[in-house]
Amino acid sequence: MNDGYLRTLNDFESLCETAINLSNSTQGREVDTWREEYASYIFSKVCLTTMSILKLLPESSLYTKINNFDVWDISSVCTLARSLIETFFVFYYVAIDEADKDELDFRFILWHYHEKCERIKMLELIGSNNHQQIEELKLRKNKLKEDLLKNTFFQKLKSENYKDFKDISKGKIGVFLNNSAISEKAGISLNYYKAVYKYLSNYTHTYPLSVSVLFKFNAEDNESKLLFNAVIDYCTGFLSLAIRNFVRIFPDQVLSKEMNDLISDWENIVKNVC
Repeated sequence: MNDGYLRTLNDFESLCETAINLSNSTQGREVDTWREEYASYIFSKVCLTTMSILKLLPESSLYTKINNFDVWDISSVCTLARSLIETFFVFYYVAIDEADKDELDFRFILWHYHEKCERIKMLELIGSNNHQQIEELKLRKNKLKEDLLKNTFFQKLKSENYKDFKDISKGKIGVFLNNSAISEKAGISLNYYKAVYKYLSNYTHTYPLSVSVLFKFNAEDNESKLLFNAVIDYCTGFLSLAIRNFVRIFPDQVLSKEMNDLISDWENIVKNVC
């Protein structure tokens, strides 16, 4: 087994273990705001996604061979890596990003308005016969839309002719900021985010590039192994930032010096890579 791969895997697994411990140690505690509450939910999704990634990484503590063979499933790892990045951005948007009260109220209403719209659409698409449930959801959706229309920040977007205003008012958008905007706020190089996201998206959508890599991938080949290492590094970077931000929400959680140093290293990498 390549020493570089094992070092990369060890860093990621250490961070994953730290994230799980943080989630467990803060479970069930009282919170003061909806942001803290949803931070806990979304951070749990971060932990679950990283655990799923570890199950696909040979030599990890969660990995199991298939028919006594190591399976280097770069496609699934990349797909989960993109999901991890998406989760980090929503986590930052919901729990960390600074905004005034009107905007935070707007984000809260929009979040729940979008959820009700999506739930209604899904029930209608599957031809649900639970008409009472659908009608109750519609009543709650309409009330949220009324609250949205009255919100000061929403009215400001309307007066400024915000480009996604119509989609927001129709409940098509649940997160107000796009990933590029959140990247800049979170201290992530825009070029780094775009390059990583574009590469991983090829696997999510099974684009020709991803199929080409699958066809040529060989775990015994150093170039292929370096490619696998790079994907784990993408996960490590964003997981580092998620842990950093979770500790900011719950500052009584103390990280070891080694973990703080590792997170600091990745803060510098994602911020300064062009």
